Amino acid sequence: MSRFDQEWALVPTGARWTAALVALAFTALMAGIFLLPALAEHNMKAFLILSPFFLLTLLGAVPIAIYVLLLGYVWGDARRRGMSHVTWTLLALFIPSAVGIILYFILRDPVPVPCPSCATPARKGHAYCASCGTAVRAACPHCRQPVEPGWRNCASCGQALQPAAAPAAPG
Repeated sequence: MSRFDQEWALVPTGARWTAALVALAFTALMAGIFLLPALAEHNMKAFLILSPFFLLTLLGAVPIAIYVLLLGYVWGDARRRGMSHVTWTLLALFIPSAVGIILYFILRDPVPVPCPSCATPARKGHAYCASCGTAVRAACPHCRQPVEPGWRNCASCGQALQPAAAPAAPG
């Protein structure tokens, strides 16, 4: 399964159907505005002139559908990350010009790491599983706070960390 397929699976089926229905409704509305008056008057010349404008309105349905799909993605992704998915979806919906969606992508939490022992998700900042106590990230030997690979000192207590095993010097 590709990365796109994994992310696409986060979009709820309801959001996919809603995007399709909203795009279809927008297209039908534009057809009613542009084409139906010409067809009602049996004016084929006006119909042929207005048809390209109607086709251009189909391009307007695509961004609307993408916006709905992005809202669905925010819902699914926030749930996966253990964030308040309802709050983030409402913010993404009501903050205008897609700024809410952009804010979500900037401020979202990292994906929790599953515990190797019991598969309980461990959030960022947790070095040990809250369920079984198994280490899920490297931790400072002094204060037990999570540390990143490559750090020389713990950011919490300043304790010097053991360097990773260095390769043997050629000789």
